[in-house]
Amino acid sequence: MATLWVKPWYPRPVDAPALGVPARPQVWARSMTVAQKQWLVGRLETQALYGTRVRVIGRWRSWVRVTVPSQPTDRDARGYPGWVPAAQLTATAPSTAKASAVVIAPTARLWSHWAAGAVSGTVEMLASYDTRLPVIRATAGYVVVALVDGRRAAIRRADVTLHAAGASWDPTRAGLLAGARRFLDLPYLWAGTSGFGFDCSGFTYALYHAQGIVISRDADQQAVHGEFVLKGALQPGDLVFFRGSAAGRISHVGIYVGSGKMIDAPHTGGSIRVESLAGFSYYAGARRYLTR
Repeated sequence: MATLWVKPWYPRPVDAPALGVPARPQVWARSMTVAQKQWLVGRLETQALYGTRVRVIGRWRSWVRVTVPSQPTDRDARGYPGWVPAAQLTATAPSTAKASAVVIAPTARLWSHWAAGAVSGTVEMLASYDTRLPVIRATAGYVVVALVDGRRAAIRRADVTLHAAGASWDPTRAGLLAGARRFLDLPYLWAGTSGFGFDCSGFTYALYHAQGIVISRDADQQAVHGEFVLKGALQPGDLVFFRGSAAGRISHVGIYVGSGKMIDAPHTGGSIRVESLAGFSYYAGARRYLTR
């Protein structure tokens, strides 16, 4: 996973795990204090998962500026922009396959060996939720996938869903909410779009993306697409939005779960939780992206 920065000179010594090859986002997220995480606000843009295609649009020393086409934004028609260490990029595209494995566990280990219906050996990588991997072979116990560098690895079958190339993903409200609940108590991370930490709109973006639905990366743009929904007609899976003040911009989003409650990534220092819509003073509407 790569973290995109607003400026390439922003990273601190504590951010070293996020800058390495490979990056160690779990170590990074766990090593920071709440104050150190708060410092990231306004200094990080977003994150791009392993195997995600990006477009290089600028360079500065050992850094490159990229856009992420799979994360729509009105800031750049080419995708969400930001700076990443050049060493974290490769010109090698993932191999093509008849099916892809999409990680549905918060994080999942990729193993070096597999036999007798189980994975074994050493851990090659810790992959985030929503990571997509080309499938070589699938069994009831594991799935063999291709890595970008040409190696093969195995992942537990229970940690992924399989999708044939070009086939409909058949997303559902139940699937979306089941995915959301896997992250209860995960600490918030500004700009996070991964199972190592989410911000509010990164959480909603990733959950929909794992269902095969691409929505805008940021809350204020998620709030102007999809189908408008009256508050009295909310259904589980709808996105609900809030302002910071009566006349302020939309600054928060959650996923409605029913009974006047939502699941959301609240703020730095907080963790993903279920809470009441009534606890927010400035409700700003709802949007629907799922039909069933």
